[in-house]
Amino acid sequence: MDPKLFGRYQIVRKLAGGGMGRVYLAYDPVLNRQVGLKLIDAGGDRDSIEVVTAERRGAILQDQLAKREPSGRVAQIFDVGDRDGYFYIAMEYIEGEDLSELVAKGPIEPQRAVDIALDILDVLVKAHTFQTVIEERTHRGIIHGDIKPRNIRITPAGQVKVLDFGIAKAVSMTRSLTFNQFGSIPYSSPERLQTGDMDARSDVWSVAIVLFEMLTGKPYFEAEVSSKLEWMIRNYNALQPSLATLPPGLREILSRALDPDLNRRFASAATFRAALHDWRAYGKAASVEAADPDATRRTVYPNPDESTRRASAIPPAPAPARLPLRFPVPRGVKRALVATIVALFLLAVFSVVYQVRMFNNADALAEQIDSGRLDVASALSAYDAMAKHSLFTWPLFPARRSLRNRFVAEADRVIADYREASESTPVYQRDWRRAEDALGAAMNLAPEDKSIRGKYRLIDGFLTWRTNLKQGRSDFEEARDLMPHSPDPHLGLALIQMSQGNLDEAQNELNQAQHNGFRPGRREQRDLADGYRIRGERWLSAANRTHDIAQMQDALKHADADLAHAQDLYNSVAPFLNGVQMAERVSLERDRAAKTLAEARQATADPPGGNNDGAPKP
Repeated sequence: MDPKLFGRYQIVRKLAGGGMGRVYLAYDPVLNRQVGLKLIDAGGDRDSIEVVTAERRGAILQDQLAKREPSGRVAQIFDVGDRDGYFYIAMEYIEGEDLSELVAKGPIEPQRAVDIALDILDVLVKAHTFQTVIEERTHRGIIHGDIKPRNIRITPAGQVKVLDFGIAKAVSMTRSLTFNQFGSIPYSSPERLQTGDMDARSDVWSVAIVLFEMLTGKPYFEAEVSSKLEWMIRNYNALQPSLATLPPGLREILSRALDPDLNRRFASAATFRAALHDWRAYGKAASVEAADPDATRRTVYPNPDESTRRASAIPPAPAPARLPLRFPVPRGVKRALVATIVALFLLAVFSVVYQVRMFNNADALAEQIDSGRLDVASALSAYDAMAKHSLFTWPLFPARRSLRNRFVAEADRVIADYREASESTPVYQRDWRRAEDALGAAMNLAPEDKSIRGKYRLIDGFLTWRTNLKQGRSDFEEARDLMPHSPDPHLGLALIQMSQGNLDEAQNELNQAQHNGFRPGRREQRDLADGYRIRGERWLSAANRTHDIAQMQDALKHADADLAHAQDLYNSVAPFLNGVQMAERVSLERDRAAKTLAEARQATADPPGGNNDGAPKP
């Protein structure tokens, strides 16, 4: 069944792919744009229920991740729901071609292929460290679970878009693995097919398979039927297709990314991404140098003037050398001096070896932190124990950097929740306190980092502005100076201005936040609506208190203007955030204000003791 109309959506044509459902190009008259409309059969059997549950959760995850992925590499979700026996998802329609279409034309130049893989890995790094609340349960990390060329879209401008988180699963705070029976076999890792378990390393495997296809123009595994293909992947350890045709450097990177042993494979998308960054920066130059090690050596040519010099030329006699004065050194002093030099040398060697070993330990701790195998409290305890035995600070740099990034990421999640997911993920005082503690620990590790100090002041502002406007303003202004390109301090200053009734200044702060990359949402519209309503109600109170007709008329005009603005803003957020109820309330207040204004004008037109025709009143 290919419908021509589905609810409000007008079907244009069917698109390729779709995974667990069918995808259509459709027109949405409400949003006045084309969308990708995915329809999934909502049957009553167990398999159908599991598919719809996975797609529903995946749509929620993709929607929240798209809001926090500023580069726009995750397709946006516009609408989800159930209708006519289907679960449907209306998502961003992206012009361009799938990566599968691009690969079908032949191998992709290595630098371009690596750039595409890096864009995919950037999205996965954010997804794997993403934290959210679904159905009152806290989750950290999203496993995409279906990375393949058909789910990678390349726009006409060359931008990479990652599609279809429909089978993605959120990893629980208490469980590091997640089971998923869906997905595409050619891009599934051996452990996923063997046990059904998968984690971030399964996505690493899928990206490596996609990168191999881009570099060679052919699949990594090929078989006539899916059962044989699955058998080949399950028994990959014995087969291991050759990587000899890959460029130098990439061969070794993909060999590790496609290692069937999870302990030897890249532990995270971040470490895979770092290896590809290094290849892009140094790999090409290194391969040239390895191919021609003598290419940069300089050749020495004989001086032609040497043949014209007279053989009989006698060089000038050197000046007599001045002989140094000699003082006898006692044998005991010599021995003591030699012993001291040897002791210092051995001490230096020991210190270097000890600090190198300390650096290796810190690097291993950093890898555990980055991969998520070690929680923050345990990692901090291990770092403190290491710091007590280190003679210098530099060997601890890898672990200190990873810990700092982990603490900052914890605070960034809270800030992002406030900025991007206002109505689905509310931020409470305890969340700000947790973020403040995390940034305090980060500042102890990197006190010179201006960005961390700026975020600390920002969170202080959100904690204090309701009880101390002056201190809150000071915190937000300091955060703005330390983070000039961040939208978040301007959101805090907008709250300050709205609370004081300075709505024009509040709008200016919101405009500056938008200039810095913020996308205003329903919450900001609702807050401004509240501000205009409160100020309009103050004008109404002023009008009711005055006995001067002219002052009353002026106050009522101001009140009606503010209330009209508030009503428009409430209507713009309806039906969310009580927008309908508040718009009706403001409408009644405007009616009462208009009635009062009419009565005031009538009183002005009919002064006491007279009427409109000039005859005295009885």
